[in-house]
Amino acid sequence: MSPAKGEKLIEVKGLEKHFKHVEVLRGINIDICKGDVVAVIGPSGSGKSTFLRCLNLLEEPTGGQIVFEGVDITSKETKIDQMRQKIGMVFQQFNLFTNMTVLDNVSAGPVLVKGMKKDEARKLAQSLLERVGLGDRGGAYPIQLSGGQQQRVAIARALAMQPDVMLFDEPTSALDPEMVHEVLDVIQQLAREGMTMVVVTHEMGFAREVANRVVFIDEGVIMEEAAPAEFFGSPKNPRLKDFLGKVL
Repeated sequence: MSPAKGEKLIEVKGLEKHFKHVEVLRGINIDICKGDVVAVIGPSGSGKSTFLRCLNLLEEPTGGQIVFEGVDITSKETKIDQMRQKIGMVFQQFNLFTNMTVLDNVSAGPVLVKGMKKDEARKLAQSLLERVGLGDRGGAYPIQLSGGQQQRVAIARALAMQPDVMLFDEPTSALDPEMVHEVLDVIQQLAREGMTMVVVTHEMGFAREVANRVVFIDEGVIMEEAAPAEFFGSPKNPRLKDFLGKVL
């Protein structure tokens, strides 16, 4: 397993997650460093999304430890809501507020959670919409947008909290094929800008071209982790070889 290099942002130690008698995660160990773009791949039901949701405690781990910026967020004493402000999350479904305009969707978090002045938040929201190519759609409602546009709004909304890391849970899986690239292009631009990201994805081209590390999870365990060239060019784990043989 390739060790991570650089300043550690997230340290995951012996992470376990059980749902009743089902072991979904069975001892995950990984360091995520500042500036990393970590692509997480694996078969359906392997624990990828559960792993991601544990990183900001949307799922409470059964065992193990997650240290974020030096703080053990699995500790009962940690104020998780404060830590979550630093962890942006983009889901498969867009989860936008349908009764609010695009601009209001993006500016709501900074106002309600961070206490930012409304004018300042709207200025920030407008700049982020421009960043994701939707600067002219601030007055629209989610229903008036395509799926790809809605997901780009969801990315802008997560960025509005000015997070230190972004988590993406299969951000293109709910999109029509022709809309996938417009979302991946935004994520790729964030990578170029140095945003730390963990991306659960089934887009192998994205994992190969954008990630600096690729992780293969199967049956709740990290089976292999390497730089893309090594991961795709000379996989070592038999399960990974079989998986890549089916998806490439």
